[in-house]
Amino acid sequence: MPQSASTGTALIRTTAGAGSICRKEICRRHRRTLRRRLSLGTMATKSRTHSLLSRAWKRMDDGYRIGGQTMLAPWSAWADSVVWLRAALCGLALAALLAACGDDSTPEATFLISQATPTSTDDYRRLAEDDPAGRDSMFEKAVEVLSADIANDPTNVDAHVKRGAVYATMYAYSGRPPDRDESFFEKALNDFTSAIDLDPNNVEAYIGRGNAHDFRQEREKANEDYQTALELLNESIYLNPNDVEAHIRRAIVHRFTRDEAKAIQDLDAAVRLDPGNSLAYYHRGAAYSATGEVEKAIDDFGMVILLDPNFAHAYNIRGLMYGRAGAHEKALEDFNEAISLNPNLRWAYSNRGNVYVGMGEYDKAIQDYGKAIEIRTYPAAYYGRGQAYFLKGEYGRAIQDYSAAIDSYPEFAGAFIERGDALRSKGEYASAVQDYDAAIGLNGNDPRSYYGRGLAHSSLGDASKARSDFNKALELGHDQDEVEAELKKLNGSP
Repeated sequence: MPQSASTGTALIRTTAGAGSICRKEICRRHRRTLRRRLSLGTMATKSRTHSLLSRAWKRMDDGYRIGGQTMLAPWSAWADSVVWLRAALCGLALAALLAACGDDSTPEATFLISQATPTSTDDYRRLAEDDPAGRDSMFEKAVEVLSADIANDPTNVDAHVKRGAVYATMYAYSGRPPDRDESFFEKALNDFTSAIDLDPNNVEAYIGRGNAHDFRQEREKANEDYQTALELLNESIYLNPNDVEAHIRRAIVHRFTRDEAKAIQDLDAAVRLDPGNSLAYYHRGAAYSATGEVEKAIDDFGMVILLDPNFAHAYNIRGLMYGRAGAHEKALEDFNEAISLNPNLRWAYSNRGNVYVGMGEYDKAIQDYGKAIEIRTYPAAYYGRGQAYFLKGEYGRAIQDYSAAIDSYPEFAGAFIERGDALRSKGEYASAVQDYDAAIGLNGNDPRSYYGRGLAHSSLGDASKARSDFNKALELGHDQDEVEAELKKLNGSP
């Protein structure tokens, strides 16, 4: 693709002091990477501040786990680099412009649009998160462009892979299982399978089909495709051990298979081979966050920010890591920067809301959660706002938000626990017991469920059930002083 020689410099900005790597060298490497990608394409004591902060960050982590593969986690093993994604954004805008001008039939225009279309489901999820309002039109334009490519050349493997990625992402955004639009899944599966039939060694097709199965919660089928992709990447790396892109791709697949240790090994190799590769630091930071190595994750996301100071998602994730490390002011600074760079980044609003909850600034938290919900409704934001209302003593509003979270995600055990707490605070003990029962049915290892149910049973006068629940909560690790205080109250009760 024709491009300005300054493309790398414009997209990758850094400052002096990046180890022994000079700014010119980093830009040169990223120009080279950009050229390759554009030419190839297919590669219980809530009043205490400490407790509030702990629960806020626990809730933040819970929120990111809600929904599994439906892109609630912003660092969900994205498949391509910041450079490529920004090129994709420009390319999709170009596609719309050329179509509007009637020039999309020219060979140059068709080539530009096709090459600028993202390859992976994670690319599209990132773009959808960056522009929620334009998500549907972006999907439709991409399908239109890629369908035209396939009509012109049914053997175009790259177009099949890319259109499959669009359909799979549309499926992921069409609701929650089992209410998603199955037609999108079938179309994605057909495209990825067609690509594999045309090119049995196409790594991206196997990864994409694995993602589609993941979105449908078909882990066994997903892992079969991921294993095939790994075998192909193993062979590629055996033939060329210095292939940075292959190491990164293999690391991403290892992350899809939940093997963070192997992913980190590959990303270590990528960093050694190309110390200025922001994508390698990004994915390694994500892997470190998954393994709980928070300081290492902070360091890696710091390198990503050094290489690309305008990457809002990197600030957002580093803010989360700072929160886990207890550096709440630094977390707040990073979330503020993320929002400044991308006002549509709902995760940053929700995460900042969690910080405000921990600081006792509930009105600010409620405002941030509301903004996140306005951008795109999702259960973690309702859950967080419900917590803020609860801590303000507005139990009715808290119950409404917890109910909204449960309606969006019926398997959200934490929301049942918190709604149970709110119901109990209103004196609705029998309803609270029902919510704690539901939470235990979803996750029997959370001591909060048993402790809350014990309190409800105690208020209902059932000392025997209360005692049993308190003992279970203690066994699972609930605060010993709290449990023993409640057990003492039950002394002398039958």
